[in-house]
Amino acid sequence: MIYLNVLKGTNHVDVTFVQGILLEKQFPILKNDNKRKQVRSIQLKTLEDLDHDNFVELLHEASALLVRSKKAWFI
Repeated sequence: MIYLNVLKGTNHVDVTFVQGILLEKQFPILKNDNKRKQVRSIQLKTLEDLDHDNFVELLHEASALLVRSKKAWFI
């Protein structure tokens, strides 16, 4: 599951991956802020900060992970 989050008092958007811990080795752009157990995110201040090709690859891998997951997820 992926969601967008604007944190109060910040000037960025978190693009958050609920099971991001499973993707962080392959995609080191994912950060573990606030010492989360599973969630990892990309923090963006502008769209120019986003590496489009890498982000699309990350989305494909997150989608494949969701398909392979045996847990129930709500999208």
